[in-house]
Amino acid sequence: MKIGFIGAGHVAQVLSELFIKAGNSVILTNRHGLTRLRPIVEKLGSKASAGNLEQVAQQELIILALPFKAVFDLEPKMFADSAIVDATNYFPHRDGELTEVQTHQAASSELVAQHFPGARVVKAFNTLPVANLANLAQQSRTATLAKKIALPLAGDAGVKLEVAELMKEIGFVPYDAGDLAGSKKFQADTNLFLFAGNHAELAQKFK
Repeated sequence: MKIGFIGAGHVAQVLSELFIKAGNSVILTNRHGLTRLRPIVEKLGSKASAGNLEQVAQQELIILALPFKAVFDLEPKMFADSAIVDATNYFPHRDGELTEVQTHQAASSELVAQHFPGARVVKAFNTLPVANLANLAQQSRTATLAKKIALPLAGDAGVKLEVAELMKEIGFVPYDAGDLAGSKKFQADTNLFLFAGNHAELAQKFK
């Protein structure tokens, strides 16, 4: 699969490395320009490249790996027909006060979907601790099925199938939390944030 990343921080870099090892290709972009991306791309190898937003928008799957508030600076029309994975987390101290998200009247990813009319949006890859993501993937990959770490995802049914396969490819098991409204249960202000457990343990957390 051809995967585009908007944002090239630690989350994007770790996920890129995992996806590439599983046989996918990635293209990364950020607001700092292609020069800043060169050492990152060189480290990731031949299946990684740097590009602009227009090139990222042409990929099969686009992952938002930037601060939540920065999502709304992106041009919606560019991603009107895109499959988007929202890997962002909303933090009020950084992203500003959003009462509907803080009171769980709306999921942060529902606001993301509203910003991109026509796009198919899934929330995923936002819960695991970034600093330990690669190690957790390695541990999960070698574990028995019952002990593999489960990752929640929610949103568009078709895109969820693609993301679920990606999760399996890099060693995790998917946990389907339903539509985007279901992602309220694994935002940064819930007990699922930074939680690493198997499918059964995750199911208990969702109750």
